[in-house]
Amino acid sequence: MTGPGGPAGAGASPLLVIAGDIGGTSSRLVVAPLDGAVVAEVQGPGANLRSSGADALDRLVDTMRAALEQARAVLEGRGDVAAVALGISGAGPARAGEVRRAMVERLAALDIAEDRILITDDLLTAFLAGGVGDDGLLVLAGTGAVAVRFRDREAVARRDGMGWLLGDIGSAVWLGRRTLEAVAADLDGRGPRTELTQEVGEMLDLDLREGLLPPSSTGDVRQDLIRALDEQLPAGAPAALGRFAPLPGRIPGDPVARAILDTAIGHALDTVEALDPGAELPVVLAGSVLTGDGPIRDELAEALGSAGRSFRAAPTGLPGALLLAREHVGPATV
Repeated sequence: MTGPGGPAGAGASPLLVIAGDIGGTSSRLVVAPLDGAVVAEVQGPGANLRSSGADALDRLVDTMRAALEQARAVLEGRGDVAAVALGISGAGPARAGEVRRAMVERLAALDIAEDRILITDDLLTAFLAGGVGDDGLLVLAGTGAVAVRFRDREAVARRDGMGWLLGDIGSAVWLGRRTLEAVAADLDGRGPRTELTQEVGEMLDLDLREGLLPPSSTGDVRQDLIRALDEQLPAGAPAALGRFAPLPGRIPGDPVARAILDTAIGHALDTVEALDPGAELPVVLAGSVLTGDGPIRDELAEALGSAGRSFRAAPTGLPGALLLAREHVGPATV
């Protein structure tokens, strides 16, 4: 080869692979020569059809186009796409065919042929990114939440991942929703007083106690909360609830916040025990909730260690997607 990832022959255009870790809140894509280092990395909006809106895949293609343009700029305008591997949130068995057909249609605009496209859900890419081999457990809590037991890279058992309406316990959307429900109950007198109310008020620039700063526009702080959420949470895009997810972790001493945290941590531990009661498999922790700073990550890691379980964190599924992209390049392409 004369250049990174390029076929033999002077001046030949290098072969490129595109790998993507596509969550409900954000997308990250990298472009790399077939056997070289990453030359472009771009972040864009999320692309889960269920939680990010109907135009999510159009936005994803825009992000891919930007990544490819960035890579070709580094490579002086050269670079042919040999393979694309995308781990897409929400592209599980229920919608895998739909997502693949939609992506094949859209990627034709980038001159990427169908046989060069590999679409999987973000669970396999996240698990492979943990580097524990082909067998183990994935526990993921990001925009959504799910746990999977893998054998030879095949998902053989699964818990949750039911979506924000039916489950996803411990996810960012779940945490955000429970936070707002606790605040609403506080304001309405249906639940205990909580510091989460002040935290949410600060995020929304509202005084949710007295309605004084700024003066309440409705005369009722409950209605002020409803109006603010209507204005700031896009209809049909529940992933936006995740912006409130960090709040319980900021005030773990608050009893209401503590209860939310304990439910999330306890659910994750119960799930690991159910999927691997003998503690025989390595665990990969993935998703922003389980790999970002905060008591959920710290306390879950401590509990897993105390139980004698080996675990690794995979902050991004990109290494797994890049592995799949390179594996997807057939001999005929090279």
